[in-house]
Amino acid sequence: MRRNSCCSLAQKVVLVIFTSLIFTIISFVPPVQAEELSDQQSSWEFQVAPYFWFLSLEGDVTVKGQESEVDTDFDEIWDEFNIGAMVEFEARNGRWGIIGDMVAANLGTEKTIAGVDIDPDVNILMLTLGGSYRLGTWDLTDAPDKKAPTLAVDAIAGARYTYLGLELDIKGFPNVDADNDWVDPFIGARTLWDITRGWGITLGGTVGGFGVGSDFTWTAAGLLGYRFGLFGEDNARVLGGYRAIYQDYSSGSGDNKFEWDVTMYGPVLGLSIEF
Repeated sequence: MRRNSCCSLAQKVVLVIFTSLIFTIISFVPPVQAEELSDQQSSWEFQVAPYFWFLSLEGDVTVKGQESEVDTDFDEIWDEFNIGAMVEFEARNGRWGIIGDMVAANLGTEKTIAGVDIDPDVNILMLTLGGSYRLGTWDLTDAPDKKAPTLAVDAIAGARYTYLGLELDIKGFPNVDADNDWVDPFIGARTLWDITRGWGITLGGTVGGFGVGSDFTWTAAGLLGYRFGLFGEDNARVLGGYRAIYQDYSSGSGDNKFEWDVTMYGPVLGLSIEF
């Protein structure tokens, strides 16, 4: 009970701080920025970023009423990693944008425990779709001949679909399988810092769930990127950083209870291509 109370308090604190941060950012957007952006000629720009997330898991999982703790580092997951695909997508026209993200992975390898063959199979699919709105862009230098450093701030909102499938094949026993899926709405913000013409930093996060899907969920990410030419002029970036996603979802009760109270976190490495 104490753990649940502490988690609930922490979730409320994160929600209050994050919401306050968003409204603080919005309140400091100068009106002249909106006028300048609205006068700019708009055209669609696209960005695709395949990446690899060196994933670790920590939290509590309940399947068929049976609760267990999860504390798995990347090297342990890598031993069981069969196949995966991770990619981000973004389309932007003026101040408005569309953002998407997909994480798909299949985990599991046959093990022998106490002379019993156990073959687990875990499928994870997360699909994110949302929109972004550019609140403003600020020059961080007074030098008229420099294009950097600059800061851009986006407000974002959308929904994340999560599917978890588990199948446990124990030799000599009936198979155990369970699957659940849900959708979490979210709101958030991100900042894009162009430090130099080549180097940039992206920091962002969201909060969501609100009892619609998960009771509560949050994400946070920080990425360092270096821009270079790939089949064009400065149209690609190598990205490296860190990402975390927390979800507190539950359904059913008793022997049918399913709970996923887990944080997924780890370093990220990817390549972003603009066209």
